[in-house]
Amino acid sequence: MTTEQFNQIKHLLPKAKNTGRPPLDNYRTLNAIFWIMRSGAPWRDLPPEYGNWNSIYHKFRKWCEQGIFINILRELNSSKSALIEMDSTYCKVHQHGFGARKVYGNQAIGISRGGKNTKIHALINDKMELLSFLLTGGEVFDSKVAVDLLKTVDLTDKTVLADRAYGASDIRDYICENAALSCIPDKVNSQIKHSFDKEVYKQRNIIERFFNKIKNNRHIAMRYDKLSICFLNFVVLAAIKMKLK
Repeated sequence: MTTEQFNQIKHLLPKAKNTGRPPLDNYRTLNAIFWIMRSGAPWRDLPPEYGNWNSIYHKFRKWCEQGIFINILRELNSSKSALIEMDSTYCKVHQHGFGARKVYGNQAIGISRGGKNTKIHALINDKMELLSFLLTGGEVFDSKVAVDLLKTVDLTDKTVLADRAYGASDIRDYICENAALSCIPDKVNSQIKHSFDKEVYKQRNIIERFFNKIKNNRHIAMRYDKLSICFLNFVVLAAIKMKLK
């Protein structure tokens, strides 16, 4: 991250408190977190020029719990768009991603044909801005969480674009009830056929390109985090990094 990029978001980061010891520099801390995200390396392998890895990790965890990164993303997403795209992608879970305490639940890790995975369900606009997303285990089918995901955004006068996996009647009904249009093809065996704009549907490549870009970060392409809150915030950070370019 350059200083010019940091200046765009530094006012959204918590100010250091005077605790008697020198505070961690926010600029260096963010660059350390981005290094971990890009490399996929363990926190203990953080180069010493970034500072103490344990201090930076605890600051990262604190910012995750406070929703700092999510607030930054909301501030950066300024463009208005009439198109919303919905899809999901799998992320293989590394062996180091297991082991969270059972009291915390499954941490969005499930078993599918590809083994143990986490699934990212996302909504973006045609500017490739991440509007909303959630994590599930890899065994959860796309249509099962589609309505819950759509409830997190205002659909009024929007067009929702998705592939045929989202062609269930309850999804179409929810979109229609919220004054939006659906651009979703029917499944091959569907008894009721719905029309959709084929020219608009050609833009579905945008969300595929979005997933490709965030997976350029090894910490997202393969999940190394035991806790879903950490992995979730790395996805948010990847979206922030795209916006700061």
